[in-house]
Amino acid sequence: MYLKRAANIFVLLGGNASSAEKMLRRVHSVDQRHELTEDIEFWTRMTQAMSLPSSRKPTKRPTPPVVDTPAPTVVDVFPTPVPVIIDVTTAPSSVAVPTPIPIIIDETSAPIVNDTFLSPAPTNAIVPSPAPMNSVVPTPAPIDVSTPVPTLIVTDIFPTPVPTPQASLPCGLTPEERATAFTDLALTITTQATLNDPFSSQSLALQWIIEEDALDPPVCPNVDDCKAIERYVMASFYFAAGGGKWDQCNAPTSNTTEAIQAANDACDRVVTPFPVNNPRIGAESTDAWLSPSDTCEWGGLACWGTQDNRNGCMDQLDFENDGLTGTLIPEMSNLENLRFFILEQGNTTGTIPTEYGLFNRLLIFDMDFNDLSGGIPEEMYNLSLLQQLDLNDNNLGGTLSPSIGQLTTLTFIQIDHNSFSGTIPSQMGQLNALRKFC
Repeated sequence: MYLKRAANIFVLLGGNASSAEKMLRRVHSVDQRHELTEDIEFWTRMTQAMSLPSSRKPTKRPTPPVVDTPAPTVVDVFPTPVPVIIDVTTAPSSVAVPTPIPIIIDETSAPIVNDTFLSPAPTNAIVPSPAPMNSVVPTPAPIDVSTPVPTLIVTDIFPTPVPTPQASLPCGLTPEERATAFTDLALTITTQATLNDPFSSQSLALQWIIEEDALDPPVCPNVDDCKAIERYVMASFYFAAGGGKWDQCNAPTSNTTEAIQAANDACDRVVTPFPVNNPRIGAESTDAWLSPSDTCEWGGLACWGTQDNRNGCMDQLDFENDGLTGTLIPEMSNLENLRFFILEQGNTTGTIPTEYGLFNRLLIFDMDFNDLSGGIPEEMYNLSLLQQLDLNDNNLGGTLSPSIGQLTTLTFIQIDHNSFSGTIPSQMGQLNALRKFC
């Protein structure tokens, strides 16, 4: 019995029937049977422990090698990729990026994110049923890097435009506002009818100041000083006195640098250097008239110094034998600080405006060798500071007024070669400072 069971066990463990029979025939001694019996008992215990059925005929197979096969990865139908924290700064090569952890999501459709770094699912992947909505999504482990976290720069694709600084307006006025202000200023000393005449010297002067004057910065009509009104007055005088046909100091033909320089080169008129005690502006300047420079710098003009309380206002008008024509304009009387009015040896016609009696600071009025007509206006005898009255060689007439006795500072009177009539007023005897009368 033991030998037959041993043979069955031998076959179960890889032998065959013929080999077992040969083995049994070789067992004769008691000792061999005893050893075989022990072997049979050992293998019986082993067979029972392995729960192998005794009726099955075992087939000897080679034992396969033990391989540690990784568990299959469970992948959902719509895997949501684990966000990967990527630093824009190149990470060290030693930093390992973990394999994304599969996430079980609920059956509600989630956005699909294409991530090129997702590991492909194995072909034998088990697709689980969708997890409930309260499934826990594992948080990916952070990457330990030594490089600093980059600063997030937010760029606005529609940035708010930076306002462009507006260039400051001359005088704080638009061109239209400046034109209106200058017109209003001109109307304070010129009649509306005169300005309405497009060919009047005043209208031409106003148009030049508004549209053509290239002075930079320009004079401002809204500033309370003498500069704006005097530039308008002197421009009016230029057009009234035949400017453009003078022997010299005519205006530039344009505002180009070459034209301005050519006009300045054609002017060498300077004022008579009277012995005055105050500094002056333009006494030696010879710029062309209507050039883009201060009015005081035009040839034949000079102004008070800025340190005086006259603040650079007109002090002297001085032309002699320069081909001036036309008539005297009343606006000249607005040169309130003028001391020297000298227009000798010209071709000025017309009468002396009564407004010239307003020259409160006038010291010299010299217009000999012209073509003036009429008489000496009564208002002229109000010039209490006048020292020289030179009107010889004109076409003046009439009589001398007794009011001449009011000119107590007068030292020189020359009115010969005119057409005066009548007697010499007795009030002439009151002129104690008079040195010459003819």
